[in-house]
Amino acid sequence: MKSSRSSSWAIGGLVVFLAAGVLAQVPSSTPSTTSTAAVVPTQVPSSQPLPHNPVYPDTPRDNRTSPSFPDSEYVKLLDYSLRFYEAQRSGKLPPDQRVTWRKDSVLDDGKDVGLDLSGGYFDAGDYLKFTFPLTFAMTETCWGALEFWKGYELANQTRYLDQMVRWGMDWLIKAHPNNNTLFVQIGLDQIDNNYWGPDTNIPRPRPSFQVNNTHPGTDVTADAAAAFASCAMLYRDKFNDTAYSNTLQTHADSLFRLAETATPQQLYQAAVPAVACCYKSSSFLDDLAWGAAWMYKLTRQSVYAQKASQYIDRLNISNIKISAVSWDDKAGFVYVLMAGATAGTGDNSAKWQQMAEKYASFTTKASKPCLMTKGGLYYCTGDSGDDSAVVAANAAFILQIFASQLTAAAGGQSIDPSVQERIDSYRSFALGQVEYLLGDNPLKTPYVVGVHPNSPANPHSAPASGGTDVDNIDSSPEKMMYTIYGALVGGPDKNDRFSDIRSDWQQSEVALDYNAPFNGLMAYQVMTSEVAPPYVVIPAGRPDLPPILNGMEVWQIILIIVACIFVVIAIGAFVCYRKRDQIRAWANAKKEKKANDYSTAHPMKPTVNRNNNSNANTSNTNDNNQDQAVRSLAVPPPPPIRSNQQEQQQQQQQQQHRPVPPPPLPARGEPVLLENVHRS
Repeated sequence: MKSSRSSSWAIGGLVVFLAAGVLAQVPSSTPSTTSTAAVVPTQVPSSQPLPHNPVYPDTPRDNRTSPSFPDSEYVKLLDYSLRFYEAQRSGKLPPDQRVTWRKDSVLDDGKDVGLDLSGGYFDAGDYLKFTFPLTFAMTETCWGALEFWKGYELANQTRYLDQMVRWGMDWLIKAHPNNNTLFVQIGLDQIDNNYWGPDTNIPRPRPSFQVNNTHPGTDVTADAAAAFASCAMLYRDKFNDTAYSNTLQTHADSLFRLAETATPQQLYQAAVPAVACCYKSSSFLDDLAWGAAWMYKLTRQSVYAQKASQYIDRLNISNIKISAVSWDDKAGFVYVLMAGATAGTGDNSAKWQQMAEKYASFTTKASKPCLMTKGGLYYCTGDSGDDSAVVAANAAFILQIFASQLTAAAGGQSIDPSVQERIDSYRSFALGQVEYLLGDNPLKTPYVVGVHPNSPANPHSAPASGGTDVDNIDSSPEKMMYTIYGALVGGPDKNDRFSDIRSDWQQSEVALDYNAPFNGLMAYQVMTSEVAPPYVVIPAGRPDLPPILNGMEVWQIILIIVACIFVVIAIGAFVCYRKRDQIRAWANAKKEKKANDYSTAHPMKPTVNRNNNSNANTSNTNDNNQDQAVRSLAVPPPPPIRSNQQEQQQQQQQQQHRPVPPPPLPARGEPVLLENVHRS
């Protein structure tokens, strides 16, 4: 599982790691001045320092049509992205340093182990140095330069690319002082994350942490081998610097051998628990495959292709699944890298091509856990929460490279329509993510610092902030002291919202690995784009988006309420259907009780049968049936119809049975005679 970078106020327990003894340091080669001839563009970026505060055009353009080729805005973006790495430099800064507000820093790194481990790059918005994300950033940058070298030439950025890569690789050479040792972290997060201030007063101690042949870190060692191999290829094939290329290849061979032979093979946090704070690894098999793939691409030795295939197979991912490619998951990169490297060979090229096609297809279709946000950002649950911008940039980077490989495989011949359709879909996906990151999003915000008034104004960067109060980094100072031009920030959330505050490090932090794919993507845009980035036509000011309650928009809450009501109704209907017989019996019983209650309250007079003919029995039966029917209906029957003779007989009977009234009582004082008393 990918680890999160620690926040600036995180406080944890002290982690102690005793550094093992180290041997003699491998010397760094002298920087070469050799480079290929560059094609000068219409507008050459200035090598002078940029102003501390950005200066933007007064009004946006009417349209995105570029007045020149290459487009000056994409040239600027590539230039700014490389400048960002100068803002992250550690150690003794060179005389031609363009980011002048940065100062020399932590020149005593490595003193605790008797080595000079100064230099290199600070990882993110703090002052720690990590090997794992650095090697990934170097590999991705060198790969992008190998694929899109022409873009660097057109933008006149090959010199700055050389400086950027060499600054990182020179430190990695220091970090690999012998065949059995690799330093993986300088500094301690519990100390560093409680400091928010300038680079001139970074707190100590800054312990040095290493993996070696007795305390292995299989993943980080293999990843370092990939960095040395990829950049060795860049210096050999593009910069024509054979000496430096050979030095890098020597380190690549040594590190890959260490990754394979040091036992037990394990995640590097098992040897260095301190790294779990920030860059905890989840597997070493993808790193071994990644290292083997780059060793194959550099040397063309089939044994490395076989190793890459074996390590990928051990990942048990024959059914290609979507995952966000990153410093911690390189499987998707391995598919595409090996598909290109083995094309036209007998080194299992069909297998790699199929795997790359599946991965690219699933990515463009945006299948779970990686889906598109409402605004169009490629967002992977579980990965994009900490840094959504780089997840989208990595996906765009890998698809742009795969599309270029498929185009190159045609060798200038006509491309099969079905293949061309896939190429177009990959390029469309990549361009969509690039344009989202450059302003074509609901907030009309380019997520690159210093290119537009809507750019992030408060990136999580201690050196750029100018503040010293770790408990109030959002308000002290109110405005950033320096602009860290070109930095790609963490990015928006799944609802396309962005929190432009320094303390929200998930969205506002800057980091080495964030800009690594951005370098290559901007080089490709310089090569191909005839229009400017989306932000050139966007006016200043972010639009107001619909409110979100408890992480959800209002329409989502309404939809949930309606859905709940529907579910309740559906459940009620289902229960009624299942109990329909009981309900029917209950309704009939209630109806019958009501009828009985009415009959009790309204009794019927008895009907006497006065027929003396031979049909008396039949008449009695009919009367009984009639009485039952009347009682069930609770309606009195009509009086019977009688003949005149029957009426006379009834009157005679009534007179015969009429009682005789008693005699009147005697008057007061009159004697009472017994014979006058009526006997009934």
